[in-house]
Amino acid sequence: MDATTAVPTLVALGASMLAALALVPLARRAGWVDGGASERKRASASLPLCGGAIVLAGVLAGWVAMEFLGRARAGFVPGRELRELVSAALGREVTLWPLGALLLAFAVGTLDDLLEDGLRPAQKLAGQAAVGVVLALPVVMAAPHDPRAWLVLALAVLAACVALNWINTFDNADGAASGLGCASMLGCAPFFAAALAAFLPFNLARRGRAPRAILGDAGSHALGLMFLLVPAAWPALLLPALDLGRLVLVRARLGLAPWRGDRRHLAHRLQARGLAPASVALVLLATSLPAIFLGWLGTPLVALAFVLALRCAPAPAEARPAQLPAARGTVATVDEPV
Repeated sequence: MDATTAVPTLVALGASMLAALALVPLARRAGWVDGGASERKRASASLPLCGGAIVLAGVLAGWVAMEFLGRARAGFVPGRELRELVSAALGREVTLWPLGALLLAFAVGTLDDLLEDGLRPAQKLAGQAAVGVVLALPVVMAAPHDPRAWLVLALAVLAACVALNWINTFDNADGAASGLGCASMLGCAPFFAAALAAFLPFNLARRGRAPRAILGDAGSHALGLMFLLVPAAWPALLLPALDLGRLVLVRARLGLAPWRGDRRHLAHRLQARGLAPASVALVLLATSLPAIFLGWLGTPLVALAFVLALRCAPAPAEARPAQLPAARGTVATVDEPV
């Protein structure tokens, strides 16, 4: 690792550590915690929501260091691989705005965190779409009469909505999303990985039974955009996609909205088996390792590991929602399908 890679990585690691040391004690005193009355808000948990700010502080510091050393010589430039893919498809050099998209993703997530019951699904989706617009808007501005530029914009909107939602829904256990991001970006986006690595101990460490800090929607949205900016890390999104796809089918079978929060994720099933947060994060990471090391060639192995993990952690029986009551003296239950 040369200086143009090592310096931004170390700067990002140090900045996130300092941000964590400053923000974690402040979060509870300032009321910067999760809460609300909706299904996905847990007022009794009072979980500190400073994880996104911790990660963003490291990413921005590493980004500044990279620019200072010179992006032409930098081993990693956020969005460079994605820009090269778009340029190759269009047959001309294009510009993206990754920094603006990252900040907007963080802002949308922060707004969702700060509202007592969060953004409505349509509002949240609109914010995520705006992130894609900001990312690809320079492509359209450079060639507004080129239909392919508008196609790139549409694809960027779709990709942003997909990536942000995959990570947002996968961030359902301490260390799940941040651990996956850290491992998958270690070789291809080192100062992204460093910012996540500095946050992980605070996400996994306990204060009583609660984590000392969580990503919140601000952090999961920022992390989703970070994934989008690093094509080499895209295969690691396979596990979140499988988990979300399975849940959409399960919720549809139960007559529930696909965006309705619940505790049916693979991580929740592992927790129900008695695994500690660090152990859950390690199992999820191990399930994703074939994709991290082999890229898309590891897809069959990830799918197999996912099914095996589900089999090893079967879903507990639960009350059947919105169904007719069972016979007197019994409780209607449903076993979640794999």
